[in-house]
Amino acid sequence: MSTAPTSRESQRRTRLLLGAALHLGVAIALITIAVNGASALLPVSLSLRTAGHGEFAVVDLAAAAVIVALIAVLCRVFAATASRESHQRGLWYLEFSQLSGITVFLVAQLNGITEAGTLILCYAIAAGLVALLWVQSRATDDLRRAAWPFCAGAAIAVVPWGIVALYQVTGLALDAPLAPLVRVMTVVMLALFAALWWIERRWQLGLETDARADVVRAAVTVAMTLSLLVLAVGLARPSALL
Repeated sequence: MSTAPTSRESQRRTRLLLGAALHLGVAIALITIAVNGASALLPVSLSLRTAGHGEFAVVDLAAAAVIVALIAVLCRVFAATASRESHQRGLWYLEFSQLSGITVFLVAQLNGITEAGTLILCYAIAAGLVALLWVQSRATDDLRRAAWPFCAGAAIAVVPWGIVALYQVTGLALDAPLAPLVRVMTVVMLALFAALWWIERRWQLGLETDARADVVRAAVTVAMTLSLLVLAVGLARPSALL
């Protein structure tokens, strides 16, 4: 009687560990890029009425992407060793939250947003709203009916991307467009985020199996970190992509 559940648990551990291994591979590549100084550097500025506007920090895109990849590795390894499904689910939402927040922060920088306050708000909105999914999962097991946290989170999560779009459009209007690579990869990243929210809701509604949802989540999150790798190399050394 316990063979089937045990088999499913073993298969899920395998999927989680495989996903962790893939993210670790991307993290190693990103570390190599960061160590060799082959990454794009993104400025962070702060405006004070009494002191004016100035740059006070620089973010190494590859180093920041390493953090995203390693968070995914750790969450998946811990989830593979967790004995309770609720703990596994919580670790996935932690991964999803930080992946969302840090990546949106970096995408905003790539699109010309340098003000620290705006960047922090973009991170907080993107990361915090995923917490609604965790609240939703803990509040009830009937995820089909408990739709309001998901709907609210998905609607508000679009706000940081709207800010990014505003900066893109403004750049075009002022005849100061962003690099084509940034414009293309921004759309790619937005599509990947939409895919994560989409698969999450389908899983909640019982339209996707655990196995398929795990595979899609891993594929999308690996694609996100690879996208950051492409941006880190492409902006610092465009010839490396040719």
